[in-house]
Amino acid sequence: MSEAGATSQTSSDLEANLKLSTLEEENRALRERISALEDRNRELESLVKHDPHTGLPIRRLFDGALEEALANRNGHGDALAVGLIRLDEAYEKIKDNRDRNKVLLFRTAHRIVSVVGETVFQGDRVDEFIVILSGVPNHDSALDLCAQIEEAVREPHEGPANDIAFGCHIGLTITTDSDSEGVHLIGNANIALQQSVRSKQGTVLYTVDMGKMYRRRLEIEGAIVSAVRQGFESFRIVYQPLVDRDGVLGGAEALIRWEDPHLGTITPSVFMPIAESTGWVRFIGHWVLYQACRQLKTWISRTGNGEYYVSVNIDPSQLQQPDVVEQVVGVLDSLKLPGSALRLEITERALMERPEEVIEKMAELRSYGIGISVDDFGTGYSSLSYLRRFPLDTLKIDKSFVESVDSSRESREIVRAIVTMAHGLRLETLAEGVEGREQLEALLETGCDRFQGYYFSYPVSAERFGRILQQNERLPAD
Repeated sequence: MSEAGATSQTSSDLEANLKLSTLEEENRALRERISALEDRNRELESLVKHDPHTGLPIRRLFDGALEEALANRNGHGDALAVGLIRLDEAYEKIKDNRDRNKVLLFRTAHRIVSVVGETVFQGDRVDEFIVILSGVPNHDSALDLCAQIEEAVREPHEGPANDIAFGCHIGLTITTDSDSEGVHLIGNANIALQQSVRSKQGTVLYTVDMGKMYRRRLEIEGAIVSAVRQGFESFRIVYQPLVDRDGVLGGAEALIRWEDPHLGTITPSVFMPIAESTGWVRFIGHWVLYQACRQLKTWISRTGNGEYYVSVNIDPSQLQQPDVVEQVVGVLDSLKLPGSALRLEITERALMERPEEVIEKMAELRSYGIGISVDDFGTGYSSLSYLRRFPLDTLKIDKSFVESVDSSRESREIVRAIVTMAHGLRLETLAEGVEGREQLEALLETGCDRFQGYYFSYPVSAERFGRILQQNERLPAD
């Protein structure tokens, strides 16, 4: 080959090598870009699939994981459990000022992961988590894992949050049925969780009876809404006489009754807590207050006796309403009744939930002449130091003491102590649940001031109570 040809070949090779090197460099850069894009894609996918506050897989991924766990059950009789976990009210109180960045929430979620592994998912609420417990041999094993979760959550946190501790509620459902559906399991876990929250327990295991009660509760909730919206037509008020030591009738306690057209008779002990938890108790309470006061106005007009009064129970949630005083006074003003025509009955629980706030509202109510009674006194946990500060008029002695006051020396001495203390604080006492002459005599001997119970009269209709007033009967009637 000539020298010119060799030179041409060398130049071509160099040019080819240069192109190859350039292509390889471009290919390497392209691979790096693809790798970076894949990393970014995985990062984005992880962000999409994980909750930003806890790092846990999102709720949608739980559904698929549960169906897979149900499909992969090994058929050896092992159970599959689903737990719904919600942090308790102690976390609720500090979440906005001590955990704004959700650090404690993140740490708590991963404490749960440390107990049960990677089958922990974010719930529908930021403070709620779902766990799948596969292959647990029996109910006790599942409950033991839940106890470990509770213990892990309760552990104090690291500084500067080492003064913070909170717990959790767990609703647990367990199945050994290969045909179980995921939607039913999570529904049952939610029912158990609601029971745990209401009862302030830790772990609650779902049962068939619990499911029936839950569905009954939903029925009653719906019926309450319908009854209120339809103008309270299915509600009525009965009145139980309140008498003094001589059997002279001074007033009546207004008691609500409910006869639902579809569900039948539902007692106040059943429907009032449900009404309270759903907020409808405010409407029911205001209706009872107005109807009772309006009925009292009618009785006063017919008898000409303006000394009669009506006693109405006020629910804790009503008492916490900022305009409760305006509502009560507004009812009296609209009917042109004096404050002395009304007594409000408040439970010990209501007194102690927010005592300083309650004291202020009670004092304002009493400034209008409205009487205040503590209902079921002796069964709650009110502090005597607070009792001294509460602007009260009457202590109602709980019927659990009254029922054995004639046969039990201990009960009689408890009643005597309550009466003595009340009189020392310039308060009146009223014993409820008086059912026999022997009980009345024992109560008279303790110095009790007023009485209420079947011995004098069952709760009666407004018409019957009006006749008792017009006849000026002493109770019990002969």
